[in-house]
Amino acid sequence: MVCPLDWGLGHASRDIPIIKECLRRGHNVIVAGSKSPVEFLRKEMPFLEFVPFESVRITYPEKGSMAFHFFKMLPKLISSIRKEHRQLKEIIRQNKIDVVISDNRFGLWSNTAYSVFITHQVMIKMPGKLKFFEYLMYRINRFFIYKYNRCWIPDNEAAPFLAGDLSHKYSLDGKTSFVGLLSRFSENDEKKAEWNESFEVMAIVSGPEPQRTHFEHILLQQMQKLQCRCLLVRGIPAEEPVREEINNVVRYSHLDSSHMRQAILNSNNLVCRAGYSTIMDMIALKRTAVLVPTPGQTEQEYLAEYYSLRKMFVNVKQEGFNLNDSLARLPVYNWFYLNPEENLLQRELERVEKELFLKV
Repeated sequence: MVCPLDWGLGHASRDIPIIKECLRRGHNVIVAGSKSPVEFLRKEMPFLEFVPFESVRITYPEKGSMAFHFFKMLPKLISSIRKEHRQLKEIIRQNKIDVVISDNRFGLWSNTAYSVFITHQVMIKMPGKLKFFEYLMYRINRFFIYKYNRCWIPDNEAAPFLAGDLSHKYSLDGKTSFVGLLSRFSENDEKKAEWNESFEVMAIVSGPEPQRTHFEHILLQQMQKLQCRCLLVRGIPAEEPVREEINNVVRYSHLDSSHMRQAILNSNNLVCRAGYSTIMDMIALKRTAVLVPTPGQTEQEYLAEYYSLRKMFVNVKQEGFNLNDSLARLPVYNWFYLNPEENLLQRELERVEKELFLKV
């Protein structure tokens, strides 16, 4: 069973290569989750079995820090963790599940099934005034992760590090397996969508509300002032991918992975959030982009700065965002990445299979 967190579409999208590798190895895969990630994965792989498994709805504050907002939600989150842990027992029993792969859902450890926790945030970044809380947050994070058999980190064990301090500042001792770059895209993907259009600017909007809608409105307004063809993908998989034309802007509610890949490759300039999965997708396709972190989300702010310092991506704040100025900075940034170690995910799945075989 694979179960992604419902916090934007990044967790669901990076689970695609995991699901595909499990299928390639002859395993049956059940996807469990709440509406948005399930709808996304159903469109990608409709032949899979899907089980509803609701989680607490994560929102962003209209203004201010996500960290403060998170602390206010903490009692609700802890209650949700307990609830999903109870629900998991019944799902395992009904579906005879051997392995549970939880992408950042803290309540999915099990005493009867081998449980894996996926995260690139061993360390959780805190805003300036709460910096002293970072080590405490790591200890809380570790407390839950240690309930699992294994923690998979989508990063490299040796440099170059994809997530920087988030994955390498603190250790999980013997619980960790680095599984490398996880992206739904491949530069040499054989399955190519029919996509003949090209665009000067493509923007991908994603993440929880209300910031997703705010960013979409900013982009749509400024794109219409450009003297070129633009593409705006809204990141709403629950809606049908209807094509709209608003002056010079083509807008889709959603694109499946094959069409999204082709659209990215056919666009000269890219604008997107600074989510870890989005950055991994860009690296997988050898593209640079303007990164606009979700306001108040310290993880995205850190990643945007981390890659900006390495001259790989442009880092621009949403407040006062100017599309023209941001695009003007893009030519001096170049995609650059040393070849990652291959087959890390395959090796880790093989290790899990061996452990399960020894228990039989």
